[in-house]
Amino acid sequence: MHQQRSQAFLARLLHLAESGAAQLVVVRGPAGCGKSTLVRRFLDTNKHLATWNSAGARWESGIPGSALQELLPPAPEAPDVALGDRLLAFLQEAGKHTGILVVENLQWTDGQSLAALLFAWRRLRAEKLLLVLTLREEEAAFMPHGARELLEAAHGTTLELEPPTPAGLQEIAASRLGAELSAAAADQLLAYTAGNIETALELIRENPGHTWNQLNQRFPAPRAVAAEVAGLLETLSVPARTFIEAAAVLGRQPRLDMVVALSAAGDPLPLIEECVSTKLVEVAGSGGNLSVRFSGHIHQMAVYHLIPLSRRLALHAAAAALGEFAGDPLAHRADATLLSDPGLAHQLESRAQEQSARGEWSSAAASLHRAAQLATDASQRGPLLLRAVDATVAAGELPRALSFAGELAAMASSPTRDLLSGYIAILQGRSLTADRWLTRAWAGAEQTGDTELMATVAQRRVLHSLGRLEGDALVEWAERTAELSAPESTLSVEASAIQGLGLGMLGRRRAGEDILTRMLSALPSGAQRQRAEMAMGWLHVAGDQIETARHELANSSSTDFSEGSHRIALWARAWLARAHYAAGDWDQALETLRTGVALQEKSGIELMRPLLHLTAVQIHSMRGEPLEVEGHLAKAWARTGSYEVMQVPYRMARAAAARARADYDEVILALEPLLAMDRSHGIDEPGFWPWHDVYADALVRKERLDEAGEFLAPLLAQARKRRHRSSIARLLVVRAQLLAARGDLEGTHDCFEEALTSLQGLTLPVVRANVEYSYGQSLRRAGKRGDAVGPLTRALAGYTQLGATIYIERCNRELQATGISVPRRDTADWSTLTAQEKAVAALVCAGASNRKAAEELFIGTKTVQYHLTRIYAKLGVASRTELAARYRDSDK
Repeated sequence: MHQQRSQAFLARLLHLAESGAAQLVVVRGPAGCGKSTLVRRFLDTNKHLATWNSAGARWESGIPGSALQELLPPAPEAPDVALGDRLLAFLQEAGKHTGILVVENLQWTDGQSLAALLFAWRRLRAEKLLLVLTLREEEAAFMPHGARELLEAAHGTTLELEPPTPAGLQEIAASRLGAELSAAAADQLLAYTAGNIETALELIRENPGHTWNQLNQRFPAPRAVAAEVAGLLETLSVPARTFIEAAAVLGRQPRLDMVVALSAAGDPLPLIEECVSTKLVEVAGSGGNLSVRFSGHIHQMAVYHLIPLSRRLALHAAAAALGEFAGDPLAHRADATLLSDPGLAHQLESRAQEQSARGEWSSAAASLHRAAQLATDASQRGPLLLRAVDATVAAGELPRALSFAGELAAMASSPTRDLLSGYIAILQGRSLTADRWLTRAWAGAEQTGDTELMATVAQRRVLHSLGRLEGDALVEWAERTAELSAPESTLSVEASAIQGLGLGMLGRRRAGEDILTRMLSALPSGAQRQRAEMAMGWLHVAGDQIETARHELANSSSTDFSEGSHRIALWARAWLARAHYAAGDWDQALETLRTGVALQEKSGIELMRPLLHLTAVQIHSMRGEPLEVEGHLAKAWARTGSYEVMQVPYRMARAAAARARADYDEVILALEPLLAMDRSHGIDEPGFWPWHDVYADALVRKERLDEAGEFLAPLLAQARKRRHRSSIARLLVVRAQLLAARGDLEGTHDCFEEALTSLQGLTLPVVRANVEYSYGQSLRRAGKRGDAVGPLTRALAGYTQLGATIYIERCNRELQATGISVPRRDTADWSTLTAQEKAVAALVCAGASNRKAAEELFIGTKTVQYHLTRIYAKLGVASRTELAARYRDSDK
């Protein structure tokens, strides 16, 4: 959970405690994820309250009562009083006034202290007390017997912290050390340290920042870790040390037979047992498929750097001779090379061409960087570095590519360098800058007659046109790319895939699908197929074929396709979230967005950022979660000069947030800039960007009826011509509202009925609920209160399933206005819950996550969330915390 949201979560628990309902929360997460920082900041925010601190210690975990000795020193006057009774008395007295008790390092807390905490918590009720316990996730399994009871104590809550993000590490490094890290450096540090912030900061102190920007770098270990490992290696026999050094050269988890072969071990079993005794490595697997696994990347690197250079070079040379089972032979040969080697550089360059042809951009970038390092002179290194950076950009690793900005700036101007600059500008979302660089690159390529370079520029123009939402230009450049490149080339495949999208944007969706269908029938699984599946999924989202789109986009959203492009995966995740949203699977949409946003921030690719955050804004707006809306809306921002594919979703996000607040002036202000765009090549194509009904609805509500009618007419005609059913339904709703405002009740009725008919057979619960709500609202305002009940009741059921709190409340108000009684939100009638709902409520109120509740009940996590939304609606609560408080008050 994000630090800001975590602070807000703790604040809500404190508020409940202040009202006289003691609260317990376990803050758990991996080592170094920020648990102590979170608690410290929370205490700093509440300095006016009484606070008490205690902690478990690794070396005192066997001493009874040691974890609470700071809180409850020995009491000689009452030596026979049990620790639990003493703690309960202390907390009951402390809870007379609001206070916070913190017990850190629960994983090292002794058994007697754990039992005392559980005993006291079970007997607390009306105390104004918040108990905060912190737990290191990795060691939770090794806690004393019975600790699980405390972690799962009734009415307790669990706050699970996620590993820190690169942006978080950048912020912490700047505030604590004054060190500026690039996003790529922060990402590599977090991966290297397994997300441990303190270890990362230690490495930053000991090593200059540029260390972390390098590709294929075997990073240093912290000095303290290196010293500890050196001591452990000294305890090993020479054969055992040779064995563990061979393993370090081969990687983090090399095959056991390869380690045995490289170390020339005779009888490996005694050596394995000796190495395992150091706890630096373990043996994983079974049968003949065993591997040697280091306890962490840092420990592997500590061993690696302690190997004398001459021996390390010899081990790499020997590993290369073992073949591919020992890793990449060319990479080992490169690591075994002390001086430059033009022949090996040429081999690596050839390998990179093969990898590029398969769309394996990260691997190609690594090969090219190695080749550049082995090249003899600058005239060879420059072009190789340029291609290496281009492959890095193609892989979607933009921050890492930008770390070479100094070297690129020092190179002489050329069409290749201009092309790379244009490509980077595309991914950064700088439309005007990209256009300037691409124009120069095309002119230079034409002048030299370099057909391959011209094909690459044309393919980049395809991406540029997609960003501008110019379907005709996109198709034209895609056709030119096909003319200039081989049909099976990466350039041709990606251009053809996006050409399918361009045809869809021009209203020729069937032709676009035909192109993509032919591609998918010919392409094997991998990075190339990923592109075609993404494009087909995008078309199917736009064409209301939601379930088909979800399958295709789920396939293409992976980053595991031979290290395929993060850019393609980001498009796929953004549109997969749109498909989940349309299908009403909002929790899955938010999970997809969580991973998508993390990938976007890691990759530094700005082009898809607003589209990712648009869906989050829409969901959180309808669920009445203003903090989340504000956070995502800030990240959805698109600056002047950015691509239309960024500006349109940003404007839609602003409008969605304003519409949920019923601020129709802001809706109009948010969407008006879209009117000034050239909308003839894709922006107005039905299904792609559904903003028109939102804008027209705001015009009607502001009584700008003539403007609304003028705006609607051509759009509805185009939707009918394309037979795009969801667009017809959306626009008919606004037309119905327009007719109602003009007093044409019969026309209003006909429009709503046609809208509902057009949605039959489509998996679009959000659109359907919106239509029913607007229908019921119009009927009620026309005085037909009885007729309004049906649509409003169906809308309420739809919104309840979605958890759309804002619209649940609006439906309830409309139903109340019809004279229908609505359950009061200040009462909780638990008898209305089904047996399954009661089971879910009990587990959630005990602190279980959706996943844990699903495992306990042998149901899916989606089913748990479905039950929760129904529970919230039935009991009139809006959050897990409020549900837990109601549950506790009811003494269930």
